[in-house]
Amino acid sequence: MAQPTLPDLANVSQNGINILTWACQYDGVKTIIVQRSSDSNVNYVTIGYVRNTAKGVQFYLDGHPKPGPNWYRIKLVFGSDLTWTSNRIKVIVDSSQVAKGRVLPPNDSLQDLAAKFQTKTVQITDTATGKTNKKSVIVTSTVKTKDTSKVASGLSLTIELPDIEQVNAYSYIKSNYVFTNPFTGHVNIEIDDATKHTYNLDFYDAKNVKILEIPKIMEANVVLDKRNFQKVGMYKFDLYKDKVKLETGYITIY
Repeated sequence: MAQPTLPDLANVSQNGINILTWACQYDGVKTIIVQRSSDSNVNYVTIGYVRNTAKGVQFYLDGHPKPGPNWYRIKLVFGSDLTWTSNRIKVIVDSSQVAKGRVLPPNDSLQDLAAKFQTKTVQITDTATGKTNKKSVIVTSTVKTKDTSKVASGLSLTIELPDIEQVNAYSYIKSNYVFTNPFTGHVNIEIDDATKHTYNLDFYDAKNVKILEIPKIMEANVVLDKRNFQKVGMYKFDLYKDKVKLETGYITIY
């Protein structure tokens, strides 16, 4: 007997951010795992977990998709450790969207924003037949862009993207000197006159404890391996030029 599966995943993309949604009709779910692959069948890796496992419409925000095709699937783990896997959905992300997108914290933190999404039942009239039916729709606090997708028989999802201010609450302005490379995940340090002045750089964790120090930047272009930070998260930095603070900013390691 074939195992039951989740209804089809639906997706909305904006500025390189993918919002995934689906309807879970099962009780007793212990864990919901979100996985992504660059192809359709293999090489899936876990990118995060859904915080609300309750029966109903659920969401996941991927703020760090890869340029090109992104295949997603959902795995449900029940209390008995029985695991079910959803269908796969393909989302193509343009590299320019990733490069120009906002600098966002890891996907873990973005689920605070996804948790604000809610559903409600509304009356929707079919213009072709004139019949009115009750439908479940996804709503956020404000309406920006809509994309309506059929997810399962009798279920219509209207996905409303979050207001720009909601996204900004989880983002920050990208520095011209120190930033996370969206394609590699490493930290780029780009200072044109690095050989003419003395630049140094300090990094701090979420508790404002200094965790990394670069006493002198010797080249105009430096790539700092993300493994220097030991764990994912958002880090603050102070950049100094000739012992005077030039800039305070943030990077994200993911």
